[in-house]
Amino acid sequence: MAKLIPALVACLLLGFVHGAAARSLDVSLDDRVDPVPAGADMVYELDLDVTSDVPAPGVVLTLTLPPGTSFVSAVRQPDYAPIAGDVVGNEVRFDLGEEPSCNGKNIPACAAIWALVHVDGGVAPGTVLVATVVATSSDSANFATDTHTAYTSVGTLAIRKGRVNFSAVPGRDRIQLEADVGRAGWASPNDPLPPTLDLSSGIRVRMGEAGAAPVVDVTVPFAAFTCIGSASVRCRLADAKAWRPLGLDRLNVFFPLDFQQRNNASVLVRSYDLSLPDDVGPDMRLTIDAGGATFTDDALHAPAGRRLIYTHTQAKP
Repeated sequence: MAKLIPALVACLLLGFVHGAAARSLDVSLDDRVDPVPAGADMVYELDLDVTSDVPAPGVVLTLTLPPGTSFVSAVRQPDYAPIAGDVVGNEVRFDLGEEPSCNGKNIPACAAIWALVHVDGGVAPGTVLVATVVATSSDSANFATDTHTAYTSVGTLAIRKGRVNFSAVPGRDRIQLEADVGRAGWASPNDPLPPTLDLSSGIRVRMGEAGAAPVVDVTVPFAAFTCIGSASVRCRLADAKAWRPLGLDRLNVFFPLDFQQRNNASVLVRSYDLSLPDDVGPDMRLTIDAGGATFTDDALHAPAGRRLIYTHTQAKP
């Protein structure tokens, strides 16, 4: 037993040394505004984490842009200095050279790259933009290649989920949809302002099958809302019963804090006692008019018994 102890200690120390010397590149890609209107700019955030006891040599980030988009410019933290990107076709290459370890104890935070990208005006609403970033090093034996993909909706609204319930009682069918208007992110020099809703002049909500007359078409004045909160704000119908004869049972609007990352302004709308045809679909459209702007989106459905479950086309393939 005494002879085994030194060997065991040596193995533990060797394992510790190997663990401490672990080296890796980890890259992630995030869209800062989602959905993004056609003809507008969006920002991709490229985060690169280097874990190593020595700098990673010859680091290159390659951002592959979706069809219908074009690279505009890029900056990098911490001082948001411009960074060059070499564009070849739909690829943008950031040659970073030697990258030290980051995000560890007593070492600097990792420096994200913010790439400003333009979405062409001709991109059809409902299109899903698929972008990919790949991180490589000239020392591929120690720093393996890493990749990440982001999915972004084109449009002014994105129905994340919804459902249609067909009641056994005629005239008691209902629709509920939850939608995002736009994403708010940490402020940066080129982060576009997220879309928002101006309720001061009221809001018009239309729901129904895409291409057909809406089954709900209700205009609600601002005075009909009760809003709470000073930073993040939630508004709802003060008297839902008053709108039921018009087919609306619930309407909630949420405005997040401006600096909250990955939070969206959102809308929840639910109908009340409708007579829907059994073959309603295959698409559902939600249209909102507020503050002189129109927000709209179509979502696809999947049959589920007496229900139709709707999700926006951004669902990953």
